[in-house]
Amino acid sequence: MRRIRLRLPGQKPNQPDSVRLPVLWWAVGFISALLLLLMSTLWMASAVYSELPAAARLDANFKPADVIVCLTGGRGRIRKALELYEKGYGKTLYISGTDRQVQMREILRELRWMGPVDDSHIILENVSTNTIENAAQVKRFVTEQGLKRILLVTSLYHVRRSHYIFRKVLPPDVSIDVAWFEQQPFEGAVWWTHWNGIWVTVTEFFKFFYAYLRLVS
Repeated sequence: MRRIRLRLPGQKPNQPDSVRLPVLWWAVGFISALLLLLMSTLWMASAVYSELPAAARLDANFKPADVIVCLTGGRGRIRKALELYEKGYGKTLYISGTDRQVQMREILRELRWMGPVDDSHIILENVSTNTIENAAQVKRFVTEQGLKRILLVTSLYHVRRSHYIFRKVLPPDVSIDVAWFEQQPFEGAVWWTHWNGIWVTVTEFFKFFYAYLRLVS
């Protein structure tokens, strides 16, 4: 005799296993695809630290650059550039991408800089808002002044993109040496072990990809 199961009012019918199984596989597939995407993104982002230009050998044999170009936007960049300028590694200091109203004395106060600074050859450029615009403003400056050697100062994670952009934008007869601020909130060699390192590096990768698409021609 066939047994009839009675269902109480408001009680939902049991879901057959044939319905639950596809839902489970869909969830597993979605999570797997998400993890694969994440791992692929992290792997590609590591290109930020590969094929970097050689750092300038800042020793007694280094011929002072016509201008030290400091790109704002990262911790420690201005202090690094200012130290190089004070040591005589560049004849002029060009700080690109400052706030519209900022003055050098305010920058020194924020840096807690000790001692006087000869600011007669320090230029604050406050027009550009990104690295491509930085390069365009520097191109205008070096062309007007007839300069041929720059020392580019930025952060480690920003070196590859900034050097690529400046090499594309500046005249080919202008040589570009590079120095960078090495201390970060994270170690460049193990950036994936810190949330800040992951965020900064992945963001920088997509910025570099965007710059490549704009300047590839």
